Amino acid sequence: MYFSAKGEYGIMAVLDLALANGSAPVQAKAIADRQGIPLRFLEHILSALKHAGLVESERGAHGGYRLAKPASEIRIGDVIQAVDGPIAMPTRTLPRLRNGNGHRTTHGSLVQGVWEEVKVSVLETLNRTTVADLCRRASDLEAQRALMYHI
Repeated sequence: MYFSAKGEYGIMAVLDLALANGSAPVQAKAIADRQGIPLRFLEHILSALKHAGLVESERGAHGGYRLAKPASEIRIGDVIQAVDGPIAMPTRTLPRLRNGNGHRTTHGSLVQGVWEEVKVSVLETLNRTTVADLCRRASDLEAQRALMYHI
């Protein structure tokens, strides 16, 4: 299974904007610096996210980007789809093999069924996980780090 760097960077950028709490627009350079994303690549990603209605931009010296809707309404699947296009997980069609007796084997179709279940599971996870869920995970992780620091 493969997801592009563009999709992963898109998720990181949207999460960065969500953690900024929408107080003021966030400049692309600040996101690029914090997340280690090449600025020119990030600008293309932000453009795709804007075109999909997930982020909005504000021009000017104090301009930048912010989420266009609440983090609880943006699913990870939406972000990936915005930057990479429709989510389609490749499935390999296995040839119908014949066993030593000349009879067809059904193992290929059994394996294909497992891959289909994996695909459905991944798509369900991407479409039920929101940016707000990732914000909660980030907050929990930060709380754990703070506790470990004080021990």
